[in-house]
Amino acid sequence: MLDRIQFLLSLQILGFCFFGGLTLLLKARDNRAKQILGWSMLLWAFLAAVRVSVNLYVNDSKEVFHPDVLVTGCLVSASLACYVIEVLRPRYLTLKRFLLFISPLLISGLSFFIYRLAGGEIHVYYSLKDVFVNFDLDMFLRLVLLLFTLIYMTLPVYLVLKYSKEFTKYLSENVSNPEDYDLNWLKKIMVILVILYVFYLVLLLTDKPILYVIDKAILLIVWYYFFYNALFLKVIELDHSFEKGWDLSYCNENDEEDDEQHSMLAKRYVEDVYTWFEREKPYLREDLRLTDLQRVFPISRSYLSQLFNKELGCSFSDYVNSFRIEESKRLLEAEPMTSIQEIAERSGFHSISTFRRAFIKCTGMMPSEYRK
Repeated sequence: MLDRIQFLLSLQILGFCFFGGLTLLLKARDNRAKQILGWSMLLWAFLAAVRVSVNLYVNDSKEVFHPDVLVTGCLVSASLACYVIEVLRPRYLTLKRFLLFISPLLISGLSFFIYRLAGGEIHVYYSLKDVFVNFDLDMFLRLVLLLFTLIYMTLPVYLVLKYSKEFTKYLSENVSNPEDYDLNWLKKIMVILVILYVFYLVLLLTDKPILYVIDKAILLIVWYYFFYNALFLKVIELDHSFEKGWDLSYCNENDEEDDEQHSMLAKRYVEDVYTWFEREKPYLREDLRLTDLQRVFPISRSYLSQLFNKELGCSFSDYVNSFRIEESKRLLEAEPMTSIQEIAERSGFHSISTFRRAFIKCTGMMPSEYRK
């Protein structure tokens, strides 16, 4: 009975990875992060198919520290780390950097494969006690794989904790709706990844069939949740590339204006931007970005960013929201029968929750309170 359940779970994982990977690739377009996750899922599906064809799970007990589980776990953690890197740093992973990043996985996996082909002794362990009885090259290669797996597991958590504030700042300076990109979701994903990794380690060290079944079932559920959120995560399409480094700063010496020229131009551009916002009402577009202003004003993005941060004392997103809030206040007063949801949408907000937060920030009260 347990063998049949395990086999069915393996088939579900195989099908989920295959169709999930295809779905991500079809939805990815030019989004490299989703492309990485999509191709990774197809590779996981292939590995799952190989494992199912070789091992139909007919044994009463399970091997601990199984080399196939080690290799797959290292591959999964490495590809998920690449996904997180691309979400935080679009286009940073060039082919050269990608190959360098996964080289420990390739080298250690290839070493174990060569060791097998060369006729090296491969041990079968059915308890943790047996693992460390005879320490030889076989066990050394497995421990190396485990070490790199743990490094790949730790890296995404480190990146999110270290660079999430800078990325949030970048969003606030370049898009009018930074909250819609939900960086908090990425932080939640770190919790999900930790859960995945914990159950992966349990899977690696489990020799009891019932625990093996429970572990794989939980892994499948968590994977479904991760895939669903990754599929619908709104990722900003940046024209700025991080290929040359991890620094978020996009100003350089050629873009910098001297103080005298800056003081002469700043006032005029502030007035021009305000006039354009009043006349054209671009803030009603929920996807308004700083690059849209460049099409109207012939100045660099770095200068535009300085214009908002230094001259106006606010971020681009806060500036846009101030116009949206004024528009919503006008609608609340003029159309008392219109729903708050519709007013939020007509004012340029993507969701009513974002509208409420912005309204409270600007007025100190809820939209419904203001209407009363």
